[in-house]
Amino acid sequence: MKIISIFLLVGFILLLGCAAVKELVQPPSVKIDSVKVTGASFQDISLDFNLLINNPNPFGIQLSGFDYAFSLEGKDFLTGNETRDIRIAATGNSQVGIPIRLDFNKIYKLAKETKSLDSLSYNLKGHFKPGGILAGFQIPFSKTGSLPNVRIPKISFKGLKISKLGFTGIDMVLGIGIENKNIFGFDIGKLDYKIALAGTPVAKGISQNLASIPKKGSGEIKLPISLSFSGLASSLRSALMGKNVDCAIQGTADLNTPFGVFTMPIHAQQKISILK
Repeated sequence: MKIISIFLLVGFILLLGCAAVKELVQPPSVKIDSVKVTGASFQDISLDFNLLINNPNPFGIQLSGFDYAFSLEGKDFLTGNETRDIRIAATGNSQVGIPIRLDFNKIYKLAKETKSLDSLSYNLKGHFKPGGILAGFQIPFSKTGSLPNVRIPKISFKGLKISKLGFTGIDMVLGIGIENKNIFGFDIGKLDYKIALAGTPVAKGISQNLASIPKKGSGEIKLPISLSFSGLASSLRSALMGKNVDCAIQGTADLNTPFGVFTMPIHAQQKISILK
């Protein structure tokens, strides 16, 4: 009987015409229920907007798709127009997801001043497009908020300290400073590295759980280097006896952040002091 009543109601509404439809049928409402960061790196960030559509009518509604516009810091960034059949249940809520991917290089080209900001304000707005007897309705949605502006931490050498010097070899510790300008901290979970001194490869390895770097702060990691004088190039041996030496490091670091693991490229080269 309930199904028959619904069909009779729909038929009655169709007979009344468009003006009566707008008076008798209640338009669905939309709210953005949640925004989740589904992926992030030093190159881009992915967001998933979960929209909750409430249909107060005693019959289901078919949507033919939606359009949206996404802006950052008041500037248009991207738009979309998706054709998709979406079934909205009668007298209840249904969920629809809108994924957004943001390229930081494009963000910085959009507005150079965004590179100095700790967070970026955004606005997502659009409309769902009903079909059938609700084809004349527009179902708008809008959401404002902010997201972190991710920056690559700065790497610098703190010096090369000689911890042990003997007749057969030398033990040293290379200090590497990390400056974090982000509004979130991170742990260095893994570092895969290669080190060269005076142009000569001297060490490589994989280190785990090296340091925790606070938000808007800095920290230091220390990497051991042990060399045997046997077979060591005389030019490097002479350089290590001096006051400074050319140092280079390259590799990757896995940073454990609140948004997941970021892989950071490591590359630095400079003349550093030898601390004795």
